[in-house]
Amino acid sequence: MATPTLFGLHFSPWTIRARWALAHHRLPFRYREHVILLGEPLLRRRARRAGAKRASVPLYLHGERALGDSWAIMEFADRHGGGSSLRSEELRPWRDLLEPALQETRVRVTRRTLDDREALEEAAASATPAPLAGLFRPVAARGARFLADKWGFDVQGEDRVGPIEDALTAVREALGDGDYVEGTQLSAADLACATLIQGLRPVERHVQLAPGTRRVWTDDALASEHEDLIAWRDRIFDRHFAAPRLG
Repeated sequence: MATPTLFGLHFSPWTIRARWALAHHRLPFRYREHVILLGEPLLRRRARRAGAKRASVPLYLHGERALGDSWAIMEFADRHGGGSSLRSEELRPWRDLLEPALQETRVRVTRRTLDDREALEEAAASATPAPLAGLFRPVAARGARFLADKWGFDVQGEDRVGPIEDALTAVREALGDGDYVEGTQLSAADLACATLIQGLRPVERHVQLAPGTRRVWTDDALASEHEDLIAWRDRIFDRHFAAPRLG
């Protein structure tokens, strides 16, 4: 059987948690970076061939199986991998809380990207030689608008901070004075909560981001109000992040 393959965007919280879970459970896989817009036809063919309901990343292909959701990938890793369980199936309520916050993060990052020439150029560089990236900024902008259409939001609309603040408050309350969101060891909830905080200030040592990309993923106002959660996120990554450096 061919080595399983994970397609993703290295800066995406959903991709980071999927890679983290697979590596935590020591499941072998190849990683392939997806290119927004330009890579969509190939992604759709791969997803359709494997029977996935939706062509989105992360997309994990394992033989005839296709998983296109980070929670489903974490649950698969729990069932089939080694190491300690992440208890993914027990912690689905966290998904209901965190996904609206992550969707709002996606909206905010997409809008900032469209307003940031350097971030657009860095996005273009994922699909073209770096010296030509400036010429392909319009293509990167089309990619950002494509994401907005795909996920059903307006690039000119009002940002909503409420879902993000609600999720961060729940994380803070669940942590209390402890090290983990649920219980006394690493779980899927920690992976999900830690990657949510990418939208406040991206983790430094484990996910490599170019300056413009890091800037559009940073929210100084939210970060200043949640320095305790950022510090917790950094500790969780330093202790437990099992995947190779991303980027």
